[in-house]
Amino acid sequence: MKMYQVLFWVIACAVSPIAAAAQDGVATLNLRVIDATTGEPTPARIDVRSDSGEYLVAEDAVLFGGDCDMSDTGAGYTTLESAFAAFADRLDNPYTGSTQFYSDGTSSLAVPPGQVSIRVFKGPEYNVATTDVEVAPGSTTEHDMMLNRWSDMPASGWYSADDHIHIQRPHADLDPLILKMMQAEDIHVANLLQMGKVATFDIAPQYAFGSDSYHQEGRFILATGQETPRTHFLGHTITLGADKPIYDRENYLIYRLVWAQALELGAINGFAHAYSSDGGPLSIYDGLAVVAPHDLLHFMEVLQFNRSGYEPWYDTLKLGYRVTPTAGTDYPCGEQTIVGHERFYTKVDGELTYENWIASVRQGRTFVTTGPMAVFTINGQDIGSEVVVKPGGVVSIAGEVTFDPAREALRFIEVVRDGSVIARFAPVDGANSVRFVFDERIDGSSWFALRGYGSQVHGALGSPIHLASFHATSNVHTAPIYVLTKDGDQIAEIAPSKSVARAWLARLKSLELVLTESNLDELARSLEVPNFDAVPEATLRSNRSALLLEVKQAQSYFMKLSGD
Repeated sequence: MKMYQVLFWVIACAVSPIAAAAQDGVATLNLRVIDATTGEPTPARIDVRSDSGEYLVAEDAVLFGGDCDMSDTGAGYTTLESAFAAFADRLDNPYTGSTQFYSDGTSSLAVPPGQVSIRVFKGPEYNVATTDVEVAPGSTTEHDMMLNRWSDMPASGWYSADDHIHIQRPHADLDPLILKMMQAEDIHVANLLQMGKVATFDIAPQYAFGSDSYHQEGRFILATGQETPRTHFLGHTITLGADKPIYDRENYLIYRLVWAQALELGAINGFAHAYSSDGGPLSIYDGLAVVAPHDLLHFMEVLQFNRSGYEPWYDTLKLGYRVTPTAGTDYPCGEQTIVGHERFYTKVDGELTYENWIASVRQGRTFVTTGPMAVFTINGQDIGSEVVVKPGGVVSIAGEVTFDPAREALRFIEVVRDGSVIARFAPVDGANSVRFVFDERIDGSSWFALRGYGSQVHGALGSPIHLASFHATSNVHTAPIYVLTKDGDQIAEIAPSKSVARAWLARLKSLELVLTESNLDELARSLEVPNFDAVPEATLRSNRSALLLEVKQAQSYFMKLSGD
């Protein structure tokens, strides 16, 4: 039994299925997963199915888990033992319709004699490895599964991340175990968010913040962040890279105070769940309109739960704010079972450290994806760059999206300029990439980005079988490249920014009406019902005056920007 399995064995008093198998004459399968590039065993996610259709789990599976207990008392993960006892050795994967387990690269399973079918997964950059193995009764079979890359983004400095993971980590001894799960999904930067609401800030608790929270093995990093403040009517926020937790219970609805403190601590701030920005229960538009004028917003989570939320992000870009797109799963909340299913890549020059990664995210050097990989340049300058040209000049726009046809059915890619499509390209049948080059005249400052759409192929990371509310789409979207007609030019001076400012003014007026005294009782009741980010009536009343002042300040700002 491996080192990180010992505690689980002590807690659960587990009986080895391999030992039981020997008594029953059942065969033993010793499975190694080998990275074809390095020739070494590598962590991965695996399913093994017998002839009878039963899915089998290794006795030495890497344990995993997450915390999405939204009750005021929380799950109570205050010790290593309590956190570890909640971990599991198997997952029912709705994307594959199979029961799977995590492996650190070597696994032993008790299997019935006959043929067993094996599939091995390791993030989007590796091909899914499949094979059938014949095992004899009572035998011990050794088998190696080779994992081959179709893409190697780290080789060019691009590292994958999930910005939204909730895994309880009250003790540093859990770090090696949690990191194995991230390595199995090929997530280089895993942001473990301690989550809060008004009443409590101890959901998915973390043992440290800042540099003390970093756990790094090679090019894989765990780091603590936070998801608080978070409310239904202003949106959920994420802060990454702060040296300490920031929790202001008395002024909970005044997001600006938390974000300003985070900035002083060298952190970056963002909104989660932009996919639900259409006025639904987690709409971020009102919170955006209130906070945006203070220029404290660095990123927005635009891809999650098989859904994209590009429009509110586009609005911020049209207003002249340079906001970086990110993606995250919110694992294990919302029935999300696969960490990193939505992820983003960040270009980091030099050594991968969390500090360097934060700096690159701040600079806008990212693209979000469910699988396809993107390259996008203007005049040879990469994603996140600033290109200065003379008015009337012409720039060369080039890009390529590559994908694994076994998992992604990419239908088309588009180039957008200030949120509007200016070019569209489709892949040739049987191709695994789409490439383009064209020229564009520049008469005024603009931002450009590349995006792509499609669907995921059933059976690998394809259409979920058990989650009917999810629609497995294939998405990729780059951060912008900014083309300016002079140094220091402001994109906010262009016409689209005025229409966005007017729309956000209307939202602020609506929010002002929501916060009127006559409506407060109804609002308080509606905010107390959803347990996962309930706002007590007392907090709403005590914060109301300060929040209305924030709204007034935002209205003044957008009134000037609108030109009215």
